[in-house]
Amino acid sequence: MAIRALEIEDLRCLEKCVWEPSERVNVVVGENGAGKTSLLEAVVLAATGRALRSGSSRAAIAYNAKRLRVRVGFGKALSAGTLVYERSPQARVWLLNDEAVRSTIRVYEQLPILVFSPESHYAALQDAQVRRTTMHWLLFHVEPLFLDTWRRYQRVLKQRNMALRNKDATYRMFDPGLCQTGEVLAGFWSVNQKALQEPFQRLAARLRLTIPVEMVLYPGWQGKSFMEALSQAHLGDERLGYTQLGPHRSDIRFLLGGRPIQQVASHGQQKVIINAWRLALAQAVQAAGKEPLVLVDDLAAELDSERRHAFYEELSTSEVQALVTAIERDDLPSSATMFHVEHGCLHQS
Repeated sequence: MAIRALEIEDLRCLEKCVWEPSERVNVVVGENGAGKTSLLEAVVLAATGRALRSGSSRAAIAYNAKRLRVRVGFGKALSAGTLVYERSPQARVWLLNDEAVRSTIRVYEQLPILVFSPESHYAALQDAQVRRTTMHWLLFHVEPLFLDTWRRYQRVLKQRNMALRNKDATYRMFDPGLCQTGEVLAGFWSVNQKALQEPFQRLAARLRLTIPVEMVLYPGWQGKSFMEALSQAHLGDERLGYTQLGPHRSDIRFLLGGRPIQQVASHGQQKVIINAWRLALAQAVQAAGKEPLVLVDDLAAELDSERRHAFYEELSTSEVQALVTAIERDDLPSSATMFHVEHGCLHQS
């Protein structure tokens, strides 16, 4: 749901700040160190309970402050709500509609956020786990049965791995349950990968990628049947003490001209491909009736002027709420609501 108001106290260089973004594209302009990324981090803290930067959220507490506090007002009318996140060196308070957050799932359902930054680009390019987690973000929001199926799969996988570690020959009794849930998960991945292919390729072309690009699914095993693959891998599983194959190893791989982008694509082409993929994910969540929140930090480090302009145009026409940081006003969409931050103070401009 769209953010209506953001109140921040003592988060890094932001001592006291109130921000009321529009429901579409919002751009915050300011010099390095002015507090632009800290605004986005405030949203991430409230929506996920985790800091945007590496390390503990304790590190986000302003110098000489006793605690940081973020309050987010979101939604409208009957769907309106509030998120409050407070962090001191000793404890954390996280509230949704004045009730303690005991399950992060409730918060994730309310505010689906997707972060675009130089760090998220390189992580998605280099780490299969990051790509897997990003696809899980999509599946969580578009497949009603995904979360329950994933939890059941993880329970069986844990039991099988425990038996393997203990050299217990009965570990294979867990194979039918693992395969049953695993095939369902693989089906979710396959359906959504196929649905994403055309929008992803369209967005890559819109960002001026001239070579054909393809998104390929690796379901977590080779061959048609998960059961067959699991049976063939049992000796290796016994030797290693864990399950090598399955949806917990699923991945999305990108081919440029039929070859892996890590091998043949320039850094610029890689950035275009990853940003097109992630934007396609956000649009898919929106098409499913959710309201994703797109956070874009330092797009100038990701894309050149022409591609930034195309990216902003796509954001504007997608009608998602976006919070964007920039150093300069060049290439920014004319329809965006503009803000300026300086020395931790935010003003609409």
